[in-house]
Amino acid sequence: MTEEERAEIWLDSFGVEYNKKMRFCELATTPHAMAEFLSRRSGEAAALVGKETAERMQKKLNGEYFRSLTEKYAKKGIECVAYSSPLYPEDLRQIADPPLVLYCRGNTSLLAERKFAIVGSRHTPPQIARLTERYASELSRHFVIVSGMADGGDTAAVTGALPSGRVISVLANGLDHVYPECNRDLCERVGKEGLLVTEYLPEVKPRSYLFPARNRIIAGLAEGVLVVSGGEKSGTRITADLAMSYGRDVFAFPYGVGASAGAGCNALIKEYAKLTDNLVDIAETFGINLTETEEIELTVPERAVYEALREGETHLLQLSERTKLLPHELSSVLMLLEMKGLVVSCGGNRYAALK
Repeated sequence: MTEEERAEIWLDSFGVEYNKKMRFCELATTPHAMAEFLSRRSGEAAALVGKETAERMQKKLNGEYFRSLTEKYAKKGIECVAYSSPLYPEDLRQIADPPLVLYCRGNTSLLAERKFAIVGSRHTPPQIARLTERYASELSRHFVIVSGMADGGDTAAVTGALPSGRVISVLANGLDHVYPECNRDLCERVGKEGLLVTEYLPEVKPRSYLFPARNRIIAGLAEGVLVVSGGEKSGTRITADLAMSYGRDVFAFPYGVGASAGAGCNALIKEYAKLTDNLVDIAETFGINLTETEEIELTVPERAVYEALREGETHLLQLSERTKLLPHELSSVLMLLEMKGLVVSCGGNRYAALK
Protein backbone atom coordinates (compact mmCIF):
# COMPACT_ATOMS: atom_id res chain seq x y z
CA MET A 1 0.00 0.00 0.00
CA THR A 2 1.44 3.36 -1.03
CA GLU A 3 1.71 6.48 1.13
CA GLU A 4 -1.10 8.08 -0.88
CA GLU A 5 -3.43 5.12 -0.30
CA ARG A 6 -2.70 5.10 3.45
CA ALA A 7 -3.31 8.85 3.62
CA GLU A 8 -6.66 8.56 1.83
CA ILE A 9 -7.88 5.71 4.04
CA TRP A 10 -6.70 7.54 7.16
CA LEU A 11 -8.41 10.80 6.14
CA ASP A 12 -11.66 9.06 5.20
CA SER A 13 -11.92 7.48 8.65
CA PHE A 14 -12.87 10.80 10.28
CA GLY A 15 -16.19 11.17 8.46
CA VAL A 16 -15.41 14.62 7.07
CA GLU A 17 -17.87 16.04 4.51
CA TYR A 18 -17.02 15.14 0.93
CA ASN A 19 -16.03 18.60 -0.37
CA LYS A 20 -13.90 19.35 2.69
CA LYS A 21 -12.29 15.94 2.53
CA MET A 22 -11.34 16.34 -1.11
CA ARG A 23 -10.01 19.85 -0.47
CA PHE A 24 -7.87 18.43 2.34
CA CYS A 25 -6.48 15.87 -0.14
CA GLU A 26 -5.57 18.63 -2.57
CA LEU A 27 -3.59 20.40 0.16
CA ALA A 28 -1.92 17.28 1.56
CA THR A 29 -1.75 13.96 -0.27
CA THR A 30 0.72 11.96 1.85
CA PRO A 31 0.94 11.17 5.59
CA HIS A 32 3.97 13.44 5.86
CA ALA A 33 2.22 16.31 4.08
CA MET A 34 -0.86 15.86 6.27
CA ALA A 35 1.24 16.00 9.41
CA GLU A 36 2.87 19.19 8.14
CA PHE A 37 -0.50 20.70 7.27
CA LEU A 38 -2.10 19.87 10.62
CA SER A 39 0.83 21.12 12.70
CA ARG A 40 2.20 24.10 10.76
CA ARG A 41 -1.10 25.28 9.25
CA SER A 42 -3.39 24.31 12.12
CA GLY A 43 -5.56 27.40 11.72
CA GLU A 44 -6.25 26.63 8.08
CA ALA A 45 -6.93 22.97 8.93
CA ALA A 46 -9.36 23.96 11.68
CA ALA A 47 -11.15 26.32 9.32
CA LEU A 48 -11.52 23.53 6.79
CA VAL A 49 -12.69 20.59 8.92
CA GLY A 50 -13.52 22.20 12.27
CA LYS A 51 -11.27 22.73 15.27
CA GLU A 52 -12.38 19.59 17.13
CA THR A 53 -11.91 17.33 14.11
CA ALA A 54 -8.54 18.90 13.25
CA GLU A 55 -7.31 18.28 16.80
CA ARG A 56 -8.56 14.69 16.70
CA MET A 57 -6.82 14.12 13.37
CA GLN A 58 -3.55 15.51 14.70
CA LYS A 59 -3.68 13.14 17.69
CA LYS A 60 -4.22 10.16 15.38
CA LEU A 61 -1.37 10.77 12.96
CA ASN A 62 0.57 7.93 14.55
CA GLY A 63 1.03 4.56 12.91
CA GLU A 64 -0.76 2.77 15.74
CA TYR A 65 -4.06 4.41 14.81
CA PHE A 66 -3.75 3.35 11.18
CA ARG A 67 -2.86 -0.23 12.18
CA SER A 68 -5.85 -0.47 14.50
CA LEU A 69 -8.08 0.99 11.79
CA THR A 70 -7.02 -1.52 9.15
CA GLU A 71 -7.19 -4.39 11.64
CA LYS A 72 -10.78 -3.39 12.45
CA TYR A 73 -11.69 -3.41 8.78
CA ALA A 74 -10.00 -6.77 8.25
CA LYS A 75 -11.98 -8.36 11.09
CA LYS A 76 -15.17 -7.17 9.41
CA GLY A 77 -14.08 -8.65 6.08
CA ILE A 78 -13.68 -5.19 4.56
CA GLU A 79 -11.03 -4.30 1.99
CA CYS A 80 -10.34 -0.61 1.34
CA VAL A 81 -9.75 0.45 -2.25
CA ALA A 82 -8.46 4.03 -2.08
CA TYR A 83 -8.59 6.53 -4.94
CA SER A 84 -4.84 6.10 -5.55
CA SER A 85 -5.02 2.31 -5.61
CA PRO A 86 -4.38 0.43 -8.89
CA LEU A 87 -7.63 -1.44 -8.12
CA TYR A 88 -9.69 1.75 -8.21
CA PRO A 89 -11.82 1.66 -11.43
CA GLU A 90 -10.62 4.19 -13.97
CA ASP A 91 -14.15 4.96 -15.22
CA LEU A 92 -15.18 5.91 -11.68
CA ARG A 93 -12.02 7.95 -11.19
CA GLN A 94 -13.03 10.15 -14.13
CA ILE A 95 -16.38 11.40 -12.76
CA ALA A 96 -16.62 14.85 -11.19
CA ASP A 97 -16.97 13.60 -7.61
CA PRO A 98 -15.33 10.16 -7.23
CA PRO A 99 -15.40 8.52 -3.78
CA LEU A 100 -12.13 8.84 -1.88
CA VAL A 101 -12.32 5.24 -0.64
CA LEU A 102 -14.41 2.24 -1.69
CA TYR A 103 -15.18 -0.11 1.20
CA CYS A 104 -15.52 -3.57 -0.28
CA ARG A 105 -16.58 -7.03 0.84
CA GLY A 106 -16.04 -9.87 -1.59
CA ASN A 107 -14.16 -10.28 -4.84
CA THR A 108 -12.45 -6.94 -5.52
CA SER A 109 -10.98 -8.23 -8.79
CA LEU A 110 -14.45 -7.60 -10.29
CA LEU A 111 -13.64 -3.89 -10.17
CA ALA A 112 -11.14 -4.39 -12.99
CA GLU A 113 -13.62 -6.03 -15.39
CA ARG A 114 -16.12 -4.54 -17.86
CA LYS A 115 -19.25 -3.49 -16.03
CA PHE A 116 -22.88 -2.85 -17.00
CA ALA A 117 -25.57 -1.50 -14.65
CA ILE A 118 -29.17 -2.66 -14.37
CA VAL A 119 -31.48 -0.65 -12.11
CA GLY A 120 -35.19 -0.63 -11.34
CA SER A 121 -37.68 0.63 -8.81
CA ARG A 122 -39.21 -1.17 -5.85
CA HIS A 123 -42.50 -1.34 -7.80
CA THR A 124 -41.28 -3.58 -10.60
CA PRO A 125 -44.05 -5.79 -12.09
CA PRO A 126 -43.45 -9.55 -11.65
CA GLN A 127 -43.09 -10.22 -15.38
CA ILE A 128 -40.53 -7.41 -15.70
CA ALA A 129 -38.62 -8.76 -12.69
CA ARG A 130 -38.39 -12.16 -14.39
CA LEU A 131 -37.26 -10.55 -17.62
CA THR A 132 -34.67 -8.53 -15.71
CA GLU A 133 -33.27 -11.69 -14.14
CA ARG A 134 -32.85 -13.23 -17.58
CA TYR A 135 -31.15 -10.11 -19.00
CA ALA A 136 -28.79 -9.96 -16.02
CA SER A 137 -27.96 -13.64 -16.35
CA GLU A 138 -27.20 -13.35 -20.08
CA LEU A 139 -25.27 -10.08 -19.81
CA SER A 140 -23.16 -11.41 -16.93
CA ARG A 141 -21.42 -13.60 -19.52
CA HIS A 142 -19.87 -10.40 -20.91
CA PHE A 143 -20.05 -7.85 -18.08
CA VAL A 144 -20.00 -7.65 -14.32
CA ILE A 145 -23.56 -6.57 -13.48
CA VAL A 146 -23.78 -3.49 -11.23
CA SER A 147 -26.93 -2.61 -9.30
CA GLY A 148 -28.18 -1.55 -5.88
CA MET A 149 -29.79 -3.74 -3.25
CA ALA A 150 -33.35 -2.37 -3.25
CA ASP A 151 -36.31 -4.70 -3.46
CA GLY A 152 -37.81 -4.98 -6.93
CA GLY A 153 -35.75 -4.27 -10.05
CA ASP A 154 -32.36 -4.15 -8.30
CA THR A 155 -33.05 -7.46 -6.55
CA ALA A 156 -34.00 -9.07 -9.87
CA ALA A 157 -30.77 -7.86 -11.51
CA VAL A 158 -28.61 -9.10 -8.64
CA THR A 159 -30.45 -12.43 -8.47
CA GLY A 160 -30.02 -13.02 -12.19
CA ALA A 161 -26.29 -12.32 -12.19
CA LEU A 162 -25.39 -13.94 -8.86
CA PRO A 163 -24.98 -17.54 -10.10
CA SER A 164 -22.09 -16.35 -12.28
CA GLY A 165 -20.48 -14.49 -9.36
CA ARG A 166 -20.14 -11.49 -11.67
CA VAL A 167 -22.20 -8.96 -9.72
CA ILE A 168 -21.48 -5.78 -7.76
CA SER A 169 -24.06 -4.28 -5.40
CA VAL A 170 -23.46 -0.64 -4.48
CA LEU A 171 -24.89 0.25 -1.08
CA ALA A 172 -26.13 3.53 0.41
CA ASN A 173 -24.96 2.53 3.89
CA GLY A 174 -21.95 1.13 5.68
CA LEU A 175 -21.17 -2.59 5.63
CA ASP A 176 -22.20 -3.01 9.29
CA HIS A 177 -25.81 -2.64 8.12
CA VAL A 178 -28.19 -4.29 5.66
CA TYR A 179 -30.94 -2.45 3.83
CA PRO A 180 -33.61 -3.48 3.12
CA GLU A 181 -33.82 -6.16 5.79
CA CYS A 182 -35.78 -8.44 3.43
CA ASN A 183 -32.60 -8.75 1.33
CA ARG A 184 -30.28 -9.78 4.17
CA ASP A 185 -29.67 -13.26 2.73
CA LEU A 186 -29.12 -11.85 -0.76
CA CYS A 187 -26.71 -9.22 0.57
CA GLU A 188 -24.70 -11.85 2.43
CA ARG A 189 -24.51 -14.01 -0.70
CA VAL A 190 -23.25 -11.11 -2.79
CA GLY A 191 -20.57 -10.42 -0.17
CA LYS A 192 -19.39 -14.02 -0.48
CA GLU A 193 -19.94 -14.76 -4.19
CA GLY A 194 -19.74 -11.29 -5.78
CA LEU A 195 -18.83 -7.88 -4.38
CA LEU A 196 -20.47 -5.35 -2.06
CA VAL A 197 -19.24 -1.76 -2.47
CA THR A 198 -19.94 1.44 -0.54
CA GLU A 199 -18.23 4.78 0.00
CA TYR A 200 -19.54 4.98 3.57
CA LEU A 201 -17.75 4.00 6.78
CA PRO A 202 -18.95 0.65 8.18
CA GLU A 203 -21.04 2.20 10.95
CA VAL A 204 -23.05 4.56 8.70
CA LYS A 205 -26.74 3.67 8.73
CA PRO A 206 -28.95 3.87 5.62
CA ARG A 207 -30.55 7.28 5.12
CA SER A 208 -32.79 8.44 2.27
CA TYR A 209 -30.46 11.31 1.33
CA LEU A 210 -27.55 8.89 0.81
CA PHE A 211 -29.19 7.07 -2.12
CA PRO A 212 -28.84 9.83 -4.76
CA ALA A 213 -25.11 10.08 -3.96
CA ARG A 214 -24.85 6.28 -4.16
CA ASN A 215 -26.40 6.35 -7.65
CA ARG A 216 -23.43 8.29 -9.07
CA ILE A 217 -21.21 5.31 -8.19
CA ILE A 218 -23.49 2.87 -10.03
CA ALA A 219 -23.49 5.14 -13.09
CA GLY A 220 -19.78 5.85 -12.82
CA LEU A 221 -18.70 2.22 -12.61
CA ALA A 222 -20.63 1.04 -15.66
CA GLU A 223 -20.16 1.36 -19.42
CA GLY A 224 -23.93 1.50 -19.81
CA VAL A 225 -27.15 1.42 -17.79
CA LEU A 226 -30.43 -0.42 -18.37
CA VAL A 227 -33.47 1.01 -16.58
CA VAL A 228 -36.06 -1.76 -16.23
CA SER A 229 -38.74 0.11 -14.28
CA GLY A 230 -39.44 3.40 -12.59
CA GLY A 231 -42.22 5.90 -12.00
CA GLU A 232 -42.03 9.53 -13.04
CA LYS A 233 -40.11 10.47 -9.88
CA SER A 234 -38.16 7.24 -9.37
CA GLY A 235 -34.56 7.25 -8.19
CA THR A 236 -33.71 5.31 -11.35
CA ARG A 237 -34.05 8.63 -13.18
CA ILE A 238 -31.16 10.03 -11.15
CA THR A 239 -28.95 7.11 -12.13
CA ALA A 240 -29.93 7.43 -15.81
CA ASP A 241 -29.32 11.20 -15.89
CA LEU A 242 -25.93 10.78 -14.24
CA ALA A 243 -24.97 8.02 -16.67
CA MET A 244 -25.97 10.24 -19.58
CA SER A 245 -23.88 13.11 -18.20
CA TYR A 246 -20.89 10.75 -17.91
CA GLY A 247 -21.21 9.78 -21.56
CA ARG A 248 -22.57 6.29 -20.86
CA ASP A 249 -25.16 4.52 -23.02
CA VAL A 250 -28.61 4.42 -21.41
CA PHE A 251 -31.23 1.80 -22.26
CA ALA A 252 -34.81 1.37 -21.03
CA PHE A 253 -37.62 -1.16 -21.24
CA PRO A 254 -40.72 0.23 -22.99
CA TYR A 255 -44.10 0.14 -21.21
CA GLY A 256 -47.69 0.34 -22.37
CA VAL A 257 -49.77 3.50 -22.10
CA GLY A 258 -50.84 4.22 -18.52
CA ALA A 259 -48.40 1.78 -16.88
CA SER A 260 -47.27 3.79 -13.86
CA ALA A 261 -44.43 1.38 -13.07
CA GLY A 262 -42.82 2.27 -16.39
CA ALA A 263 -43.72 5.93 -16.81
CA GLY A 264 -40.13 6.90 -16.04
CA CYS A 265 -38.79 4.42 -18.62
CA ASN A 266 -41.05 5.83 -21.33
CA ALA A 267 -39.97 9.37 -20.44
CA LEU A 268 -36.31 8.37 -20.74
CA ILE A 269 -36.93 6.81 -24.15
CA LYS A 270 -38.58 10.03 -25.33
CA GLU A 271 -35.56 12.04 -24.22
CA TYR A 272 -32.39 10.00 -24.77
CA ALA A 273 -32.56 6.32 -23.74
CA LYS A 274 -32.47 3.53 -26.31
CA LEU A 275 -35.69 1.53 -26.42
CA THR A 276 -34.72 -2.01 -25.46
CA ASP A 277 -36.90 -5.06 -26.01
CA ASN A 278 -34.18 -7.64 -26.64
CA LEU A 279 -30.63 -8.34 -25.54
CA VAL A 280 -29.24 -7.62 -28.99
CA ASP A 281 -30.14 -3.93 -28.55
CA ILE A 282 -27.56 -3.78 -25.76
CA ALA A 283 -24.99 -6.23 -27.08
CA GLU A 284 -24.60 -4.60 -30.49
CA THR A 285 -23.92 -1.22 -28.87
CA PHE A 286 -20.81 -2.68 -27.24
CA GLY A 287 -19.70 -4.75 -30.22
CA ILE A 288 -20.64 -8.04 -28.62
CA ASN A 289 -21.78 -10.90 -30.85
CA LEU A 290 -24.52 -12.19 -28.60
CA THR A 291 -26.73 -15.14 -29.46
CA GLU A 292 -29.72 -13.92 -27.53
CA THR A 293 -31.13 -17.30 -26.54
CA GLU A 294 -30.29 -20.91 -27.05
CA GLU A 295 -32.94 -22.94 -28.77
CA ILE A 296 -35.23 -24.45 -26.13
CA GLU A 297 -36.98 -27.66 -27.05
CA LEU A 298 -40.76 -27.49 -26.68
CA THR A 299 -43.47 -30.08 -27.00
CA VAL A 300 -46.38 -29.41 -29.36
CA PRO A 301 -48.70 -28.23 -26.51
CA GLU A 302 -45.91 -26.08 -25.02
CA ARG A 303 -45.25 -24.47 -28.39
CA ALA A 304 -48.97 -23.73 -28.89
CA VAL A 305 -49.33 -22.12 -25.46
CA TYR A 306 -46.11 -20.14 -25.79
CA GLU A 307 -47.05 -18.77 -29.21
CA ALA A 308 -50.48 -17.78 -27.92
CA LEU A 309 -48.94 -15.90 -24.98
CA ARG A 310 -46.53 -14.03 -27.23
CA GLU A 311 -49.56 -12.11 -28.49
CA GLY A 312 -49.94 -10.55 -25.04
CA GLU A 313 -50.91 -11.17 -21.43
CA THR A 314 -53.79 -13.66 -21.40
CA HIS A 315 -56.27 -15.13 -18.92
CA LEU A 316 -56.27 -18.90 -18.42
CA LEU A 317 -59.78 -19.30 -19.89
CA GLN A 318 -58.91 -17.27 -22.99
CA LEU A 319 -55.75 -19.32 -23.37
CA SER A 320 -57.85 -22.48 -23.20
CA GLU A 321 -60.07 -21.23 -26.02
CA ARG A 322 -57.09 -20.32 -28.21
CA THR A 323 -55.14 -23.53 -27.72
CA LYS A 324 -58.07 -25.97 -27.36
CA LEU A 325 -56.44 -27.30 -24.19
CA LEU A 326 -58.49 -27.86 -21.04
CA PRO A 327 -57.61 -25.70 -17.99
CA HIS A 328 -56.16 -28.65 -16.06
CA GLU A 329 -53.99 -29.53 -19.09
CA LEU A 330 -52.85 -25.93 -19.34
CA SER A 331 -51.73 -25.84 -15.71
CA SER A 332 -49.01 -28.45 -16.24
CA VAL A 333 -47.92 -26.93 -19.55
CA LEU A 334 -47.68 -23.46 -18.01
CA MET A 335 -45.66 -24.82 -15.10
CA LEU A 336 -43.15 -26.38 -17.50
CA LEU A 337 -42.90 -23.17 -19.53
CA GLU A 338 -42.26 -21.20 -16.34
CA MET A 339 -39.48 -23.62 -15.40
CA LYS A 340 -37.93 -23.05 -18.84
CA GLY A 341 -37.99 -19.29 -18.28
CA LEU A 342 -40.40 -18.62 -21.12
CA VAL A 343 -43.60 -17.72 -19.26
CA VAL A 344 -44.47 -15.83 -16.08
CA SER A 345 -47.62 -15.74 -13.96
CA CYS A 346 -49.05 -12.23 -13.66
CA GLY A 347 -51.56 -13.14 -10.94
CA GLY A 348 -55.30 -13.63 -11.24
CA ASN A 349 -54.86 -16.62 -13.61
CA ARG A 350 -53.17 -14.42 -16.16
CA TYR A 351 -49.92 -15.28 -17.90
CA ALA A 352 -47.41 -13.63 -20.23
CA ALA A 353 -44.49 -14.71 -22.41
CA LEU A 354 -41.02 -13.49 -21.41
CA LYS A 355 -39.27 -13.83 -24.78
